[in-house]
Amino acid sequence: MVAFQQRSLLAEQRSRVTAQVDAVALALSENRSIESEIRPGIGVQTTDRSGRVLTASEGLRGQPAVSNTRPPIGVHLSVPLAAEDLGGEDGVNVIEATTVRLRTGGVTIYAVAFGSQLDRSTRAILISLGIALPLIVLLTGGLAWVLTGLALRPVESMRTKVADLAQDRLDERVPIPPGDDEVRRLALTLNDLLERLEIAQKRQRSFVSDASHELRSPIASMLATIEVAEAHPDRADLQRVIEVLGAESRRLSGLVDDLLLLAAHEERPGAVSQVPVDLEEILFAESDRLRLQGGLSISVAGVTAVRVLGDPRSLERAVRNLVDNAVRHASNTIALTLEADGFEAVLRVADDGDGVDPATAGRLFERFTRAAEARDRSAGGAGLGLSIVAAVAAAHGGSVAFVPAPSGTVIELRLPLSPEIAGGGTAGPSPRLS
Repeated sequence: MVAFQQRSLLAEQRSRVTAQVDAVALALSENRSIESEIRPGIGVQTTDRSGRVLTASEGLRGQPAVSNTRPPIGVHLSVPLAAEDLGGEDGVNVIEATTVRLRTGGVTIYAVAFGSQLDRSTRAILISLGIALPLIVLLTGGLAWVLTGLALRPVESMRTKVADLAQDRLDERVPIPPGDDEVRRLALTLNDLLERLEIAQKRQRSFVSDASHELRSPIASMLATIEVAEAHPDRADLQRVIEVLGAESRRLSGLVDDLLLLAAHEERPGAVSQVPVDLEEILFAESDRLRLQGGLSISVAGVTAVRVLGDPRSLERAVRNLVDNAVRHASNTIALTLEADGFEAVLRVADDGDGVDPATAGRLFERFTRAAEARDRSAGGAGLGLSIVAAVAAAHGGSVAFVPAPSGTVIELRLPLSPEIAGGGTAGPSPRLS
């Protein structure tokens, strides 16, 4: 602002001294007095060819020539100051000169603008800025502080609420401020995070409770068998004790293996090996196993050759769990089908049992959830089989679900096809069926 004002005042002074030089030159050429032509704030000197001062206005009287430069006749020039102390306390900013020809000879006219006006204006604006600028900064800073505090008050309220939340109070939520801005969206995001944490905490507590219950049962059975044998060693059937302990140990080992498998899939989702796996070979192996066990009719008429990428052991475990689930609920027949549907392999395991309730079928893929008819320990497992299938399917980018059927139960496992099949290859009948 100061620099702009200085440039503006200097431009104005140059314009004034140029007009002053022209006015004095006209008066001299018309042989008139120059006193009436001199404007306020402008000094005028006239000199002859030798540099002797002929006339001078107030402020330059008694001063030597303001400049030693004599421009040609009729030419206007901005000329340098002869000495720094010319003009006294006022100083000189701009000097404009020209030479006119008179009957007495050539006369040079100097018009100067004193610096007092420019200095006073600059000093006035500096004083004004020196007073006003700190006040403006203080006012703006205070206003910004207050407005920022008001804008961030909801954020501080949310921070305080989250900081005060105890581990067992995740059902509480932060207040949602009015409006539709970033602060409101932050509150909604925090509430969504708290909801997910609450669900995770409930699932963790439920898992710990269910796992403890499931692990306690075989351990209690083993301890009871041992205590009875210790209390009555003369009546203890050693062979029976060994059979009971072996069965419960295998049950306990299988339960621990299932829990470790679920934990591994949840800890490293998607971190499975990617090797070609022929699903039809897994199904044929399962059908052979069931035929050796006897008791049920196994159909593999709908199995075609389909290849996927994944972890063979995990996929074998998932298929076995599906088949074992069908065995527990089937009356006479189990049907295994496998086909390619677009970019997916579709594996279905169907049994002719009583079926499941569609309203609660989805919950059967949760850990430690068993169907009502499988609550009896002799009929059902720990409720981890289908949850392992769901974890394996998710790790391979697939899905598993109960699908509607006229009778019995059908579980459908979908997995992405191997690239060479999804990219245009075809899946045909298995060689085992030819």
